[in-house]
Amino acid sequence: MPQSPNRGTTPVEHDYAELRSLLLAPEQTRLEQLQEQVEHIDLNAQNLSRVLPDAIALRGEGDHQLTHVLTPHVSEALGASVRRQPHMIVDAIAPIMMPAIRQAIANALRGMVQSLNQTIEHSLSIQSLKWRVEALRTGKPFAEIVLLHTLRYRVEQVFLIHSQTGLLLAHAAGDAVAVQDQTLVSGMLSAIRSFVQDSFGADPEQVLNTLQVGELTVWIEQGPAAILAAVIRGTPPESLRLHLQDTLTRIHAERADALARFTGDAATFASVTPLLEECLRAQFESRRRGIAPMTWVLIIGALLVTTWWALSTYQERQRWQSYLSRLATEPGLVVTDAEPEGGRYRLTGLRDPLAADPAILMQDSGIDTSRVVAKWQPYYALDTSFILKRAGFALSPPPTVHLALEGSHLTAGGTASADWIRQSRSVARAIPGLDGYDDRRLVSQSLDMLRQQFTETSILFEQGSSNLVSPEQLQQARRIVGMLRQLEDLARLASAAVTVSIVGQTDVVGGTSQNRRLSDGRAKAVLDAIHPASFPALTFHTRGMAPEAELQQSTPAVAHPQHRRASLEITIQPMP
Repeated sequence: MPQSPNRGTTPVEHDYAELRSLLLAPEQTRLEQLQEQVEHIDLNAQNLSRVLPDAIALRGEGDHQLTHVLTPHVSEALGASVRRQPHMIVDAIAPIMMPAIRQAIANALRGMVQSLNQTIEHSLSIQSLKWRVEALRTGKPFAEIVLLHTLRYRVEQVFLIHSQTGLLLAHAAGDAVAVQDQTLVSGMLSAIRSFVQDSFGADPEQVLNTLQVGELTVWIEQGPAAILAAVIRGTPPESLRLHLQDTLTRIHAERADALARFTGDAATFASVTPLLEECLRAQFESRRRGIAPMTWVLIIGALLVTTWWALSTYQERQRWQSYLSRLATEPGLVVTDAEPEGGRYRLTGLRDPLAADPAILMQDSGIDTSRVVAKWQPYYALDTSFILKRAGFALSPPPTVHLALEGSHLTAGGTASADWIRQSRSVARAIPGLDGYDDRRLVSQSLDMLRQQFTETSILFEQGSSNLVSPEQLQQARRIVGMLRQLEDLARLASAAVTVSIVGQTDVVGGTSQNRRLSDGRAKAVLDAIHPASFPALTFHTRGMAPEAELQQSTPAVAHPQHRRASLEITIQPMP
């Protein structure tokens, strides 16, 4: 529902107010916003950035108070920035500092080389001794005395002075020259020049061009706008004056405008300093004499060092060749490459594990081991001594076994246990350099030894008894069982048929038939004790044996204990 107009207002005034709000509403709103901004000025960063550069420029033109205020803060900020990123300041000053550093280093090296040359030339000669005496007598340094006697002339300083004002425009001085205040010197030269001209009433074109000051001579060249003064020690040639004139003419040609507009600022003439440095010339006396003693000392020293080096190198080469020759004759070592490389020796080759140690051989040859880089690859040498030694390490034979090498076949002899013989057969096949292994003689000799042991083994019985009851009898039976096991193993290794005959015996006491039965019983008792079923590779037989008739007739009443025994007889035959 539309609102009714306020009471007290006429309809016409209301219409005018409504029309004014329609026409001027945007401008009225903008004016209100501007009035609010003026009444409440907001100094934020965005508004301040618009006027800050101009404000700083205006303040700086007025006085230096802003500079004094900002200097501590800028210095602190610069220091912090350099500490965080030092490469920035280096990159900034490198284009300025590096040329100056290079020039300073070059000048220092040039002066050092010149001083060294003079010292070497005048160290041990007779003339140098005289000069040293003069230096002691006069109290001057030896280098200064040498310079006085050998120097023909040297330009020590060059001044470029403005003609009208007498101010110094540029200056150059030589190395090791004591430089006073250049401005003061140039002012004194201008004053002396004016004094001479005024005192003697000379024409303006007639000027002072030479000035003698003790041991120094000053040559002065006059130009339209500048004066060139050179301080010279010694007697210079006239060609130097021509060079000074050419240099002054060139400066006037290149810097004519700067000379005409000169108001006291000499910085604009810094570029003419290289031209002034070209005038810093020097010339020494040419010496026509023989070789100085110091030079002979250096030459002889160089010859001695060269001779020592050549002799050391030759001896080292000889030791190296001797070492290589010894390696070539040493069994188990094969040199494949031996070359010098950068002052060292590189050695490669093959080495058997049983060969001699090359490092020990190198020490015996007197070679510096630190200069040799050796690389040895393992391999197995086929020399007879190495194969036999390798077989001894691999088989580890007992003392009763001896090994021999017949060509590339290894043979074994002596006696050994069946276990060792069996193990040696498997190990011998893996020994490098062997084409075969023959242990037949070892097996046969082992069988013969064991058979001999059986012939010397027996079990004694009590008189008239065929039973094994005593501890001695049972222990002997167990010993026979152990020997039978070895016999069976050896028989299998030898592929032989072995027959074991157990023979029972009796003494002369008793009748023949009774002794026959007793001897058979004793043989069967031993057979039962050894359990023949435990030895399938052996064949067992038993038999009794009565005493011989002659023995019974000769000693009918004597009974020897050795006749009451059971013994074993071994028969070995090849396997059918």
